[in-house]
Amino acid sequence: MINQNTTSRDNAISDEILVAKSKNGDKAAFEILVKRYSKYVYTTAFFMIRDNHEAEDISQEVFVKVYLAIGGFRGLSSFKTWLRKLTVNTCIDKIRLKAKTSDKKVSLDSMIEDGKEILLYEFNQNVEKFFQDKETLKDVLKIIVNLDESYRIPLILRDLQDYSYIEIAEILKKPVGTIKTNIHRARKIIKDILKEK
Repeated sequence: MINQNTTSRDNAISDEILVAKSKNGDKAAFEILVKRYSKYVYTTAFFMIRDNHEAEDISQEVFVKVYLAIGGFRGLSSFKTWLRKLTVNTCIDKIRLKAKTSDKKVSLDSMIEDGKEILLYEFNQNVEKFFQDKETLKDVLKIIVNLDESYRIPLILRDLQDYSYIEIAEILKKPVGTIKTNIHRARKIIKDILKEK
């Protein structure tokens, strides 16, 4: 995975400035964008794909796509919104390439490999909207990562990535009613498991 270290000076530079510089071939500016968002991309990929190594590969692939396409980025949305869409679409493509997704149980602990710390705070903030007890947030994430794909992916897109139901239906090519039902069921499964603890 890409080095996560950024300086406070790097953090003070806005995405808009970094994107403009990157468009003009400034590799240092692009590297700051990569460092700023690589944990976000990796974490999203991990929750969707549930595989450390594939999440690594997807992260690399996403940033290659960004590098190749940034010249055409028109700024109609924020850079992060554009990156989020690119990440989610890359993950969905990978999922569709698999005949079947693995039914193996996945541990959140497997997200830490070789001392790499994975960024979960944004996911925690979003999950908090539905599960107010902060002490249960890690438990919620553990449950989410092991949900059946038909529940996990729509829930991630809605509750962790803030996509609308219509957008999720378009991404997953399923009726909006199905998406709403699966998300509702996913939330119920999580709440029922938490009650048993």
